[in-house]
Amino acid sequence: LGLCGVLSPAFLVAATVIGTGIRPDFDHVRHTISELYEVGAPHAGWLMVLFTAYHALVIPFSVGLHRALPGSRRGWIGPAMLGAAGALGIPLGAWARCDPGCFGATTFRGQMHGVLVLLTVPLIYGAMLAIWNRLRHDSAWRPEARYTLVTAIVGIAFGLGMTPFVQGPRAGLLERISVAIMLQWYLVMGLRVMRAARRSPGG
Repeated sequence: LGLCGVLSPAFLVAATVIGTGIRPDFDHVRHTISELYEVGAPHAGWLMVLFTAYHALVIPFSVGLHRALPGSRRGWIGPAMLGAAGALGIPLGAWARCDPGCFGATTFRGQMHGVLVLLTVPLIYGAMLAIWNRLRHDSAWRPEARYTLVTAIVGIAFGLGMTPFVQGPRAGLLERISVAIMLQWYLVMGLRVMRAARRSPGG
């Protein structure tokens, strides 16, 4: 289950690299990731498989987090929020393609793309804050608690700071930095869950 936290970012990176490779006119700085599978994009169907896998793997990863982290009365909240983000991401990757250009959507599917993004991102950062609260009093997990809190603060601050520029000439670059903040947390915490599993009697 921890491995899912490692593989999830790998699928997104693969989708981005492959999608850019088949579109010579695509610019990482100007174009958003979602534009790789926008309506009319070449080979969008294959890329949607990778994007959907990226989101879907977050669900088992959230289960792994819940099982590996120290117990807490309301400790299920963080993993549940993360799992919900993964579940909402499945239609985001598999169906809710944005309209060409991804801004100013006029179709229902394109509008739902924006709605799902606006739902999943707060869920992910809410999950981080809840997981930080679950970990902060456990000495064995205190480094991960601090790391999770810092990641959440940096991610939220960067997201708010980039808001006025989301439709500017560097929209793609800003989005990639924002996404990378989340992906590196998946990777690090996935590896930590795997390490905890190996140390457990049943691992």
